[in-house]
Amino acid sequence: MSRSLYKGPIFGEPVDSKNKKKIYILNKNFTILPKYLSKTVFIYNGKKFIKLLIQENMIGYKFGEFIHTRAKYKYKK
Repeated sequence: MSRSLYKGPIFGEPVDSKNKKKIYILNKNFTILPKYLSKTVFIYNGKKFIKLLIQENMIGYKFGEFIHTRAKYKYKK
């Protein structure tokens, strides 16, 4: 279910880090803003942080759309 239009998109402040190029995001529902363009963002998937480089065509989407939260199943041989 999507968010109501009158509420608008969710923007949040990321966890501050010592290095300005590394931004840690704990909430995958945040919308990608133009200020994150060409920066490295580390998104928490529930187990570890996934490294993601923000490109121009990602602006307006959610952070969670670009990471996988489930492990790939491997069949035993």
